[in-house]
Amino acid sequence: MPFILAVSGFKDSGKTTLCEKLMPLLRERGLDVGYVKRTHEEVLSPSGTDSGLLAQIAAPVALWGSDGLRVEDGRKDMDPGRLAALYFPGRHLLLIEGGKELTLPKIWVGDPESIPEEVVGVVAFYDRDNPCRKERHFCAGREEELADLVSSMVRKAETSPAEIYSHGKRIPVKSFVGEFIAGGVSGMLGSLKGDFDPEDGVSVHIRALP
Repeated sequence: MPFILAVSGFKDSGKTTLCEKLMPLLRERGLDVGYVKRTHEEVLSPSGTDSGLLAQIAAPVALWGSDGLRVEDGRKDMDPGRLAALYFPGRHLLLIEGGKELTLPKIWVGDPESIPEEVVGVVAFYDRDNPCRKERHFCAGREEELADLVSSMVRKAETSPAEIYSHGKRIPVKSFVGEFIAGGVSGMLGSLKGDFDPEDGVSVHIRALP
């Protein structure tokens, strides 16, 4: 499952701008990055629409148009881990913009002295308006150094080359078991024809056995 990192702060503190700067820098460092914007506004289609009606029957529902694809999922039991497992399996990192109330490692965007007491898990600070004055405090122009820190955190958190999920939840796999699964599957896939390379990473889905 991806390493999940929140980019949190008050409204208009620069969270989106920082995510826009970080994502290409993290990709340059070899990380496959996903992004979620956390909001307290309603985001699903109204129940009177086709997609809204169908979303009450099955989840998720996808809207596929000429400009791309949007997925709507009305399940109420969503949390960061389940979200990452369902929609971002295999990614190295999932950035969640917002979510200061979530129990996640966080980059706090804004003055370090402005963090509310209830916000936990802050691992770094990014203050675009003031000079750096404490450890892991990054300012405008030091995004490369912040990307280095995030990349290091992600790499240290990686434990297994194989990930297994069931019903949207990750099943813990010890490193040697993950290496065994990854090596065996890659070896078998190597005999298949097709325009893919197992070394680039693959996803395998096994349906419920009859």
